[in-house]
Parts: sequence; structure tokens; C-alpha cells
Amino acid sequence: MKLSLAQQTLLTPNDSDAPSYLIKLASNQPLDYQAGDWITVQGQNPSYLVNQVLERLALKPDQFISLRRQGELTVAQALTHHLELTLLDPAILNKLVRQHGFDHWSDRAQMQAYAQGRDVLDLLLAFPDLQQWGVEFLTLLSPLAPRYYSIASSPLCYPNQIHLLYKAIRYQHDHRERVGVTSAWMAQAQVGDLLDIEIKPNKHFKLPDDPSTPIVMLAAGTGLAPFIGFLQQREAQGARGQNLLYFGETHRQSRFLCQAELEGWQAQGLLALDTAFSRDQPDKVYVQNRLLVNQAWLAAWESSAHLYICGDKAGLAKAVEQQIKAIWMQNYRWQAEQADQAWLDAKQQKRIQMDVY
Repeated sequence: MKLSLAQQTLLTPNDSDAPSYLIKLASNQPLDYQAGDWITVQGQNPSYLVNQVLERLALKPDQFISLRRQGELTVAQALTHHLELTLLDPAILNKLVRQHGFDHWSDRAQMQAYAQGRDVLDLLLAFPDLQQWGVEFLTLLSPLAPRYYSIASSPLCYPNQIHLLYKAIRYQHDHRERVGVTSAWMAQAQVGDLLDIEIKPNKHFKLPDDPSTPIVMLAAGTGLAPFIGFLQQREAQGARGQNLLYFGETHRQSRFLCQAELEGWQAQGLLALDTAFSRDQPDKVYVQNRLLVNQAWLAAWESSAHLYICGDKAGLAKAVEQQIKAIWMQNYRWQAEQADQAWLDAKQQKRIQMDVY
């Protein structure tokens, strides 16, 4: 479906390196979603990258190509809207090995390692012979996949809208600027533009059925998104359950996402908020460190709270899991095996739910 961009707010005006936005997408009819669900957004490749690939392959933009699901279209259209450029799919390397006799990667692990952090232009620059393939090279490329985003709203408050909280990914690598294909495109979108989206239910990241159940939310950066929806829903329900949020970012002054909304809920007594701004002091402080200092979450847990984690799988999620297990072991005099089993049991019972990437 297509939703209209109703509003886009830059949340980090003092941080040009990693800008984060709240975007509101609108429909003229009620939308079928729940707090905690995802949407996918179909982006498009940046024009500068499309032009560089065209140049390297000596292709004219108006040349035609036939794509499996799209039919016949120009190579410029294919590269802009339908083919993956900003990520290098290891499947491309596998095709080069199996179908074209390349011997630079001996197994899947080597292919994955090589592809990490690289894009399609990197491949063309590293192997100039590929540039002679012209339009045939495009047949190697993967379809441009839509990107997943956690919904940052509740249908109880916004039945005709879906909100997203996202960071426009942009970084330097090998003397070239890299961008997140969909986040960079959305950051340039204007009010009234139509975004091609699909709502994706996330049945493993849902509020408790009983609104009196306490909840503990743990997030870093734009992992805050689903918890904005959770808090909107709890407020709309008049939920009596306690709401605790541990939120981490780099700097309070420049990256306190949704600060006014969070502090407003805190002032109303709806939310107990604990923050960790890692770069605001000489020793870095993260969400997992705050769990040790402020153990209000543990009291809530002992009162049957549900615990939610949203953010980086290898960073935040792993560190939080380790910290929680360590605190359990200290407080309950458990062995490591008991803490591991308690964590697994809680996940099976859906008392611990994770939305990680």
C-alpha cells in the first residue's frame, strides 16, 4: 500500500553526522496494525551511486533490460528502483565462483566476510574485468529489498497514521560515503510524497493482555520506536501497570530522542525513565550499566513484569542479557546454569520479548 508523508521531524538538529527523524505516514482510512508491529518501506538507490555504476559499466541510462518480475525497463529505472546496490549480497560472489570461474573466495564464510561493509560499486572497482560485462553484470544483482522499521505509534491514538523513528545511515568507508538505501531516501522525502509500505505483524513483541501488568522496556537509539507505541497505548487504555524505560544514546544535548514526549509521560507519572548517555562523561555508561545501578526493573520483574528489549542484537541485547543474568545470580545466589535456564523459561513464557537486529 501507499501512505502519504504527513510530517517529518528532525529530532537531532545538533547532530549532523547521524540525523534521526520521526516520520508520520497517513492514510484516508483506518490502518490495521498493533503497537510493536513492523512496516517495510521500499526505498530507492541514491542517484550518485546509480550514475557511478552506469559509468563503470559504460551503460546509457535509457538502455533497456528485462527483469524477472518487472518486465522491460531502462537500466536507470532498474538500478534506481529494483536492484540492490548499497549492499553487496554474498550470493553475487557465489554466482561468480560457481558460474564464472572466479576463485577469490573458497567458501561461504569468505564470501560473507568479503561482502561485509562493501557495495556493488566496490566489486566493480576491485574487479575491473566485470566492468566489461555491461548490462550482463546487472543480471547478477539481487532485487532491492524493502527495509524493516518498528512502528512508533499506537492505533488507539493514531488509527489513520503510522509513525516511524529512524536514523539516516551515513558513514565513510574506503574513502567513499555510504548510506542506508531507505533511510537516506526517506530523509529527503517531502510532505505529500507517497511511500510504498507493507504492515508486518510482530506477534512476538506485544504488550501483556492485562494492562495492570508492569512492563520494563530497554532500548538504545532508534530502538526506542516500539516503546513510543507501547506508552501511547498504555496511556490510551488508562493502564494501571507500571512502565519503566531504560534508554541509551550518546549525548543528552544532541541525541535525546523524543525527549519532550518521554519527559511528559514521566511528569504525568505514567513512566519511570532512566537514561544512559554514553559519551557525556569520561567513562562510558550504557543501558546495561544503569540496570546494575538502578534495579527498579528487578522489583518490577518480581511483580510479574514483562521485559522488552529493542536494539542491536550483538551489542545492546547481548550486554543486557549478560547483566540481567549476573544480577539474578548475585541476588538469588544462582549458578550460571540456573540463570541461563531462567532466561530461556522467561522467553518461552513471553515474559521476555526481543525485537533485535
